[in-house]
Amino acid sequence: MPGKGQEIQDALDGLDNQITAMVSDFVRRRRKHYEEAAQRLHNSLKKDVRRYGEMLADKKINQEDFEMLVQGRMTQVKIELLSELSVSKAKFEDIAMEILKLTFKTLLVVI
Repeated sequence: MPGKGQEIQDALDGLDNQITAMVSDFVRRRRKHYEEAAQRLHNSLKKDVRRYGEMLADKKINQEDFEMLVQGRMTQVKIELLSELSVSKAKFEDIAMEILKLTFKTLLVVI
């Protein structure tokens, strides 16, 4: 079966556009998700920092308390962003598995 190797190569090369489309779709969807998450986090952070600033201006807290509150809120934002990243990593592993399945099924059809 000397021609089988070329047939297999052609079938796998034929997957290029499908795989590119799968990954592009994934990236597009995740980008929108990240933009929305970033906007939500930014709005929440602005609201909290404004409140802390007002408390500082009204002398309800001192400069040290203000800095501690802002730093604590920033830490919380980092944790929320890491959580988003973790979800994205799991989704990326799903897309990688789909690519592997598509490649494997294509190979089985040719063989």
